[in-house]
Amino acid sequence: MEDTNSDNIPGNSEAALAADALEVSVEELSGVRRKVNVTVPESRIKSKYETVMNTLMKDAALPGFRKGRVPRRLLEKRFKADIRNDVRSQIVSESMTEVLETKKLQPLSEPKLIPESPEVPETGAMQFAVEFEVLPEFSLPDLSAVELKKPVLTVTEERMNLAREHLRGNLAEMREIPEAGEAEDHITLDIKILDAAGTVVEHLPQQHYHFAQEYNLLGIRMEGLENHLRGAKVGGNVKIDVTLPDNFKREDLRGQKAVVEIQIDKIMRRVRPELTEELAKANGFDGLKDLEESLRKAIEDRLKLETGRLLREQVAEKLREIITIEVPPSLLKNTTAQLAQNIMRQGAPGGQQPQLTPDMVANLRATAEPLAKVEAIVMRLADRLGVEVQSDEVHAEVATLADMNGLRPETLLNRMAKTGQLDALRFELLQRKVLDSTVAQCKIVEVDEAQWKREQEELRATMANTQATPDAGTVPPAPQ
Repeated sequence: MEDTNSDNIPGNSEAALAADALEVSVEELSGVRRKVNVTVPESRIKSKYETVMNTLMKDAALPGFRKGRVPRRLLEKRFKADIRNDVRSQIVSESMTEVLETKKLQPLSEPKLIPESPEVPETGAMQFAVEFEVLPEFSLPDLSAVELKKPVLTVTEERMNLAREHLRGNLAEMREIPEAGEAEDHITLDIKILDAAGTVVEHLPQQHYHFAQEYNLLGIRMEGLENHLRGAKVGGNVKIDVTLPDNFKREDLRGQKAVVEIQIDKIMRRVRPELTEELAKANGFDGLKDLEESLRKAIEDRLKLETGRLLREQVAEKLREIITIEVPPSLLKNTTAQLAQNIMRQGAPGGQQPQLTPDMVANLRATAEPLAKVEAIVMRLADRLGVEVQSDEVHAEVATLADMNGLRPETLLNRMAKTGQLDALRFELLQRKVLDSTVAQCKIVEVDEAQWKREQEELRATMANTQATPDAGTVPPAPQ
């Protein structure tokens, strides 16, 4: 669909004549793609040519001439192509800035210049076009009838106990103990490998061990080692009969019977303190009651954040269902790439990079499409509502994340800026603000937490059955 009423856009000068105005028409190639046709009058081209020439004449220095004294005709002959390129570049850039502002167009993708290098004519007007994506337009339906379920999350004794244990874990101290017995014990071992004659063939002092089902010692699989060490005391010895592996460092002993002799040198354990009046005061609280109130307040704050997140998830899904739009291809491409990057970052067992097969890419694209649709809706709503994210909001969020990860805010800020994560964080904050604003327009129905959990379990079961259906295919879940 073409805007047949071409507009004349006046130049920046108030005294600009109508003959100096741009001629612009906008074609609607699709719901999210626009083509802007621009005709630049000869007067603008000549004016820009003079501007470029004046700058060149002022700065140019050629052999035999002082700076700023090179004849114009010589410069035009020597730098003809460069002058034309500068004129073209500046005219296109300035014209597009003017057109986008006047036509109120916001390109979502990098504008594509058509032709790639428009001709700058010696006489007459210059013509070019640009194509780009824009956010889709849509009518937002009345949200007052849209029902969102708000689970009533309360501070239960179970949640308090978890918070207490978490605090005790944070306050735990490493202490030497006489006997091993818990999964968190750190055991320092002195290990010797003896051949069948009782000769030490390998001595490994200061070996550190955590309870595990399997332990590899110079290629010797020490299965069930924890059963031998559980209950062992400092200074004690454990002897285990083994068969040396085929890749043992001494060829003459490969496949031979041997004995692994283990001496327990030290056992360290993270000992969790009891939450007492004295401990509370030592950690900045007025007492145990104040500590408990602080834990309760922290849980209440966390539950409030969780409730907000659940409401935002629901309203995002509702918007995706009730709004019909064309998803901009650039958004879909970027979202698919982000999901692929998440998979590559997570890696595979053994540290190997996973190979993305065509089927995996297709599944990623299917997963990305609803996410990209919500992103397009959120961006358009942010524009309509005038919602923006300020730098101090980004910095505050970075500070919170830094505190959670034990980092300095400036360290995390620089790291996120280098990896491009700041842009993702900024959009996350924008989406949060837009969806919170949308939630406020909906009908909120409070439900008991137990009922909420039942409904979520039923929903997950339904989704699992749907994905298990052969015709439905399988799509990996979106990362949280």
